[in-house]
Amino acid sequence: MGGPTLSAADERLADSLLTLALDNEALYTLLGDLKPMSSVTTLYLPVARPDSVPATRHRAFDATQQQAALARLARYQRAVDALHFPDLSFVLLPFRMADHGKRAMQINVYRHSGVRKMIAANQEFFGQWGFAPEVAPSVLLATIEYEERPLRYRAYGYLFGYPRAAVDFFVMAGEQQQPGKGIVPRRFFQIPVHSAREGHFVYALPKDQSPSDADSALYHRAVPVLERYRQLRPRYQRADGSLRARELLLDASR
Repeated sequence: MGGPTLSAADERLADSLLTLALDNEALYTLLGDLKPMSSVTTLYLPVARPDSVPATRHRAFDATQQQAALARLARYQRAVDALHFPDLSFVLLPFRMADHGKRAMQINVYRHSGVRKMIAANQEFFGQWGFAPEVAPSVLLATIEYEERPLRYRAYGYLFGYPRAAVDFFVMAGEQQQPGKGIVPRRFFQIPVHSAREGHFVYALPKDQSPSDADSALYHRAVPVLERYRQLRPRYQRADGSLRARELLLDASR
């Protein structure tokens, strides 16, 4: 693994981020190819330009007042930059939308070969930006995050490994939802992760629709990945309960 030299505290942060990823849906990116990309965690930091500050102004916010937030952001960026493995990269992605001066920043992990394969299978969609399968995923993410909502929803749906029918429903439901009204009726298809059986690798289906063959196939591909991780995990657990996560992933990737 390459990347910068980290302090002991930053080393622990990097290991905790990777443990979080392995214990949840990112497992299927890290130890499998079910998901070209997965989210790991989201930070909410008060670094966004307040609505009261014109976009033309050089000083978007008072950096002195936000020193602690900027220091936290820098620490997470160092940890993310240090997490490099064969065919895998982590990225800290600022979200387009901000709320009351706070900006959400999501840490994602992607498998390069999985993203290439996904773009090649959906070239009629990703080609509209001029993306070839070999595009750097970080460039793809920085572009689609600032696109219109239907395009952003579809791109993320494909990146997160949802079947095409589920992505179609995700986009349609997002367009049909009206402000102040309830969401479009739906049911959820759940794939278990180490930390929980529900609520992590999950996507929506129409309320009256049973899981399809594609949904079942995805579930059955996930089962051996999770079983393998559960067999490996105890071998890398420290006495204090923490995980030698980077060592686990490196050994499992060989």
